[in-house]
Amino acid sequence: MQDRILNEAISLIQQKGFTFTISELATKLGTSKRTIYDHFSSKDQMIEMIIDNLISQIKEKEKEIAENDDLELLEKINQILCCTPKDFEIMDMRLLSDLKKHHYHQWEKLDYFIKKEWSIVLQLMEQGIEQGLIRPINLQAFIELYLGAINQIYDPISSNQRQQTFGERLQTVMDILLNGITIRS
Repeated sequence: MQDRILNEAISLIQQKGFTFTISELATKLGTSKRTIYDHFSSKDQMIEMIIDNLISQIKEKEKEIAENDDLELLEKINQILCCTPKDFEIMDMRLLSDLKKHHYHQWEKLDYFIKKEWSIVLQLMEQGIEQGLIRPINLQAFIELYLGAINQIYDPISSNQRQQTFGERLQTVMDILLNGITIRS
């Protein structure tokens, strides 16, 4: 039941943002608020679990990709940086600012993860530099460019949003960051 509650909460977040009520959630589930509170002490606890699961899913996927010997190094980097759990592909700045406004500690946790949890990617990129697959670059600048692009992708006013999914936009950014814009002969 707990998973069912969380899945429906994610669905409501996608529709209404983080301002959904427990009453709305109970109605969607066809159950009572009491049943929800039997599994979660508060809406905050529910949101915390959703954010923790999101971060955990991303970390797990990153590790799985990094350890996949069938992938070449550059493909590992590309896949990790394009990795987004399915439930959160439609996340945009509206939802992130909503999370920040209504569940600040959870936003801080997610923001910290996005900005600071780079160990696997940095390790792979350093390996790529050592192997001559990646030019020696300022890796911190690469991360800042990537994060700037992510912020733009999440912008709900971006005109390109209607033409591509989040995953497609992220793949386009990674293509430019990893391959540049010049044609090599």
